[in-house]
Amino acid sequence: MSLALTIMLILFAFLMFSGTPLSFSMLLSSAVYLVWTGKPLYLLAHRMFTGIDTTTLMAIPFFIMAAEFMVISGTAERLLRFANAIVGRFHGGLAYVNVLASMLFGGCSGSAIADVAGLGILEIDMMEKGGYDRPFSTAVTISSSIQGPLIPPSIMMVLIGATTGTSIGALLIGAAVPGILVGIAQILIIFLIGKKKGFPISNIVLSRKEKFQAFFSAIPFLLMPLIIIGGIIGGLVTPTEASAIAVAYGLLLVIIYGRHKVKLHDLWKILYNTVIVAASILMLSGASNIFGWILSTEKVPNMISNLLLTVSSNKNVILIIITAFLLLWGMVMDSLPAILILSPILFPIALRMGMAPIHFGVIFGFNLIIGLITPPYGAALFTGTIISGIPMEKLVRPMLPFILSSIGILLLATFVPDIVMFLPRLFGLG
Repeated sequence: MSLALTIMLILFAFLMFSGTPLSFSMLLSSAVYLVWTGKPLYLLAHRMFTGIDTTTLMAIPFFIMAAEFMVISGTAERLLRFANAIVGRFHGGLAYVNVLASMLFGGCSGSAIADVAGLGILEIDMMEKGGYDRPFSTAVTISSSIQGPLIPPSIMMVLIGATTGTSIGALLIGAAVPGILVGIAQILIIFLIGKKKGFPISNIVLSRKEKFQAFFSAIPFLLMPLIIIGGIIGGLVTPTEASAIAVAYGLLLVIIYGRHKVKLHDLWKILYNTVIVAASILMLSGASNIFGWILSTEKVPNMISNLLLTVSSNKNVILIIITAFLLLWGMVMDSLPAILILSPILFPIALRMGMAPIHFGVIFGFNLIIGLITPPYGAALFTGTIISGIPMEKLVRPMLPFILSSIGILLLATFVPDIVMFLPRLFGLG
């Protein structure tokens, strides 16, 4: 490792841990590297703009806006009622409703934060009124939210695809089966805990007519993921075009179902939030491009790959090391910068081991998605503590079985590639 690279990495770590925004930490440390090595500073601007000069990244703000439209159009209430009509009658039914609603809402929003913020209050209050304690209700709400970034449309998979050049359509449908398995595993955890604690039956009893009404009222919202994924798989639209269609469809649902409660101020707030989030993502993407280019120039991926191969030449051992590293990273840093910083390093290692880019892309994202609900810095965990008023220390214990079950599904998807690759191959994308 050269002296210039060492100084760059030390400066980057210092700036990052001192509270400097990550994009500026990468840009400042990269600028020092360029000056130290005598390279022209215009490379900073050139590489930064080439990092965001891709239409694929436009899908991210569109999906963010579509999720916001789904929240204010009344999606949460309709999907909860639909989920309750399916599983609410069982022992522990309201906990199952929570998980199933998150699975359905994930197909609309693609975001764990949107799931917790949009469904969270309704789910927690519903379960508490049904006889569940608030910490457990909050734990189920937070834990089930990770289905959102896995079940398509997933904002995280779009970013991984845009960063690595992997097929976004393949990543989206490749993550669907692991996402569904996470939901099934969480339902199993609830069943086992319910047998021990004697969970109640839902006190919300629906007639056959009400069940049909719940189903038909949810259909327009359930069509969102089918429109997006169907269009991409069918080759009718690109992921970016699909995201724009999602916005148009979400706005249509707002006009039809939310026109009486949505004000112009709400739409302005959605636009404002979308611009803020999109700007931060694009800034990080541009900064990470110059940072990643320097790492690639210095052959850092090869150095790390050779280092891992000195530990073991066994592919499974290396995968366990990478998995442990990513899970620990997710506990202390947000998933977005992790994708931008680590994907240029880890993807070449995965390809060198003979892994399919789609498979590694999904498990790479899956690792970081689990970080959204793990203490101390999980973003979905923080959101859950805010909306429920339950401190984090009271949530860790009830969440632990759900976190461990998610890690179990992650390991299964890691070492049984067909779980991820089945659907992409079925549709000719793998």
